[in-house]
Amino acid sequence: MKHLIIYAHPSENSFSNRLNHALMHESEERGWEVETRDLYALNFDPVLGADDLAQLKSGSTPLAIQTEQKFISEADVISFVYPLWWAGFPAIMKGYIDRVLAHGFAFKADANGVEGLLKGKRVYLYTSMGNSLEQYEQKGLLEAFRKIQGGEIFEFCGMEVVDQQFFPQIPAASEDKIQFHIDQALSGFESKTQMTSTKSA
Repeated sequence: MKHLIIYAHPSENSFSNRLNHALMHESEERGWEVETRDLYALNFDPVLGADDLAQLKSGSTPLAIQTEQKFISEADVISFVYPLWWAGFPAIMKGYIDRVLAHGFAFKADANGVEGLLKGKRVYLYTSMGNSLEQYEQKGLLEAFRKIQGGEIFEFCGMEVVDQQFFPQIPAASEDKIQFHIDQALSGFESKTQMTSTKSA
């Protein structure tokens, strides 16, 4: 089993980074092959520029995009770990999605419609937040996040979004609360992965 973690947070001391390392350790404990793409450490260029578009339209994929597409192609499970900024992904992760999940790799569109090309891959989303869950729920945002950040991207590309976990009020969280959230994430990851694996067998 190959687990790819795509992680985006500029601070080494962040909750997201601690969760990233916890997921890595959990994968290693299972004997999985795990790879983390730390987008800030990689200094990943999030801008889908004119040169990228021209090459992709001509059937030639830029090397930086090829590299990331290879990691995605080889992964069975893909986890996205990131903070919620302005009701969306951090710019560097949104740019990763823009550049890497390209037409012809992640999906195709022709006279028969749109087809996702990344079937069989399982996706987990781990979203840390500043406000309480109640504040987001009152505005109907949690379901919107699931649809926009999950269904309209990864399911569109043929992947299965197994779960999206939200971790509220992280900037003010105590050490005990942070550990509680990490344990919760690992518990949910384990149980849902086992259920999905059993279902697929």
